[in-house]
Amino acid sequence: MIKGVNRQMIEVTHTGSPYFERAFLVVRSGGSQPSDDLLQRLAQKVVQQADTYAGLRRQRTLVWLQRAAWSFLCGGIGAGVLWLFQTLG
Repeated sequence: MIKGVNRQMIEVTHTGSPYFERAFLVVRSGGSQPSDDLLQRLAQKVVQQADTYAGLRRQRTLVWLQRAAWSFLCGGIGAGVLWLFQTLG
């Protein structure tokens, strides 16, 4: 739930996160200012994505899977090259 919006800062009181009780987002100065409704929606989206622990865990798993896939691929290519040299030579 967004508690308040002014032109400098947005305070989000109900973040929906088990880690964060409140969030304060500072609005950039200069340029055209979006409507308060758009600022509220963007603030809620940013806060929902702030639960980085789950994101970091997924990212770590993804990196591990990518490394394992590359290892198998490179091992397979290496074995194929060795087999090709043995059959030709």
